[in-house]
Amino acid sequence: MADPHAKPAGTPMPPEYAPHLLSPVRGLVLSPGALVRRLGLVADATVLELGPGPGYFSPAVARAVPKGRLVLVDVQQEMLEMARERLEPLGLDHVEYRLAGADSLPLESDSVDVAFLVAVLGEVPDRALCLAELHRVLRPDGLLSITEYKVGDPDYIPLRELQSSVESAGFRRSSRHGYLIHYTLGFRKTAPGVEGSWQRG
Repeated sequence: MADPHAKPAGTPMPPEYAPHLLSPVRGLVLSPGALVRRLGLVADATVLELGPGPGYFSPAVARAVPKGRLVLVDVQQEMLEMARERLEPLGLDHVEYRLAGADSLPLESDSVDVAFLVAVLGEVPDRALCLAELHRVLRPDGLLSITEYKVGDPDYIPLRELQSSVESAGFRRSSRHGYLIHYTLGFRKTAPGVEGSWQRG
């Protein structure tokens, strides 16, 4: 089995590392259920998961929005197919699978209630353009949730660096979860020209 720590920094996780991404051990750090609670989803929400890989978190998120939709966007077709094979047998037919880069999201402006990334932003070649695209597709006051793992991720982004980048893209920080080996920051889309957070940590 391939070693995920051997991949070049700043590049997507290759499909051959998918078994690591689906390991139940991941739940000891952040379970799908815990992530869903952090997202505060409502049944009819439109959710974007950017960089889902083989879909570790996707089933739990899809079940939380039975009257809405979950859009999976990944730059690798193989990962999308793995996610499809994981979700379709569960009867989760309100999930969409779209092949695209983070710098050109295949979604209309102001069309998404919640967008989330888990250990993905550090793999994106142009972080600023990715954040601009996320800002574009989110509805006013929409939630952007970003999780980073401090241990075992060569693309880890420190909290203060991440917060600065996201706030510069037109978001305000609204929540924080996790402290020791991972963190999740929540941000709300702000109106043009409005920046800043209500707390720092």
